[in-house]
Amino acid sequence: MQLIATLSAALALATSSLAGETAPPGMVWVPASSYKPFYSGKVLPRAVPPFFMDITQVTNAQFLDFVKAHPQWRRSQVNRSQADAGYLTQWAGDLDLGPDAGQLRDAPVTHVSWHAAKAFCEAQGKRLPTQDEWESAARADATRADASNDPAFLQQLLEWYSTPSARIPAPVQTAPANVLGLRGLHGLVWEWVSDFNASLLVGDSRGDGTLERRLFCGAGSLLATDVGNYAAYMRYAFRSSLKGSYCVGSLGFRAAKSVGGKADRADSPGFATAYGLPGEWRTQDDKVISLASLRGKVRVVTMGFTRCKFACPRILGDMQRIEQALGADADRTGFAFLSIDPTHDTPAQMTRTLNEHRMNPSHWTFLAAPEDVVQQTAVALNFKYQLVEGLFAHSNLIAVLDADGRVVHREEALNASIEPTVEAVRKLLAKP
Repeated sequence: MQLIATLSAALALATSSLAGETAPPGMVWVPASSYKPFYSGKVLPRAVPPFFMDITQVTNAQFLDFVKAHPQWRRSQVNRSQADAGYLTQWAGDLDLGPDAGQLRDAPVTHVSWHAAKAFCEAQGKRLPTQDEWESAARADATRADASNDPAFLQQLLEWYSTPSARIPAPVQTAPANVLGLRGLHGLVWEWVSDFNASLLVGDSRGDGTLERRLFCGAGSLLATDVGNYAAYMRYAFRSSLKGSYCVGSLGFRAAKSVGGKADRADSPGFATAYGLPGEWRTQDDKVISLASLRGKVRVVTMGFTRCKFACPRILGDMQRIEQALGADADRTGFAFLSIDPTHDTPAQMTRTLNEHRMNPSHWTFLAAPEDVVQQTAVALNFKYQLVEGLFAHSNLIAVLDADGRVVHREEALNASIEPTVEAVRKLLAKP
């Protein structure tokens, strides 16, 4: 095993040198690849550009150094919108690993939220890997770059997935290396990916009745490429269950870095609501604003894309019915459509949609932003979306936000009664 690990590391280093790229310390160069995702039987193989990836998961010792330098991410100070009550509960205190410190130091850090993991990576000038990057790299075993069709390899993964998680995982360096030189992609803990909320599953069409097809726009395309690959199904199902604030004892992370790419932001700012997020949005009037500019008014908000022909027009119709039901109170309420399709939802296209639906421009705001801004906003609003065959599958959402951007009510089913939403808006408007 040691010989295989040594050869794997040498191969990764040699491949990196041939490509003219030198991996940063603690990372390996992962070559470009093409793979067919689990989630769609019709989709073409996806191209994954080369990237760098951490050899191991981030350890408790490394995360302790991070929270020492960034007090806002200490257990007692973290904002609960960014990490739930389970955050770093395996530690004895903010800066104290406790009596298990000897074991914890080199074990993968767990009980960390997506927001915390993202902030750690950015503080290192890195980022979380995408789902495509992680899945592509995770196909490798000790000798092959793609062992995903090997029943023995898949059975090995299933045996790990079915084993109860250890209270303290093994040290990251003890995990065997795959042929790329990466350790522990399987066998220690699950791992966050940047676009975890792009995991939407409806399962095999034979057992898929109406529930998910009611909940997800475009869900008909989200069928497994291989229903026998239960290991991949478990990974996607696990990600699909997550929210950005969740802190799970079996969930850690590692960082990635784009080849030739600039470093990410040095430090993720804390935020209490989506209105505290950084990034610029462009309105249907071609004005650049931040979400913070939406403060001060009760708002009914959705996310989607104007090219949608199924759920989005129905959601917009429901929002217009809410607007009508509010009567004069609609003048004190804002209605916002946050696009997940910045490539196509230009100001002209958003204006066209507003006009086609005969919307009152004094009530309605259409907004589009770069992909990274949209992604973080979607996590904050617990909204899932995934690009499939050129269009988006996405969860349905009508959310009521108070004047500070806190979500006080959400509706996620099509054809639902508008009355609870109208009532939630009126309750907020009645407050002094």
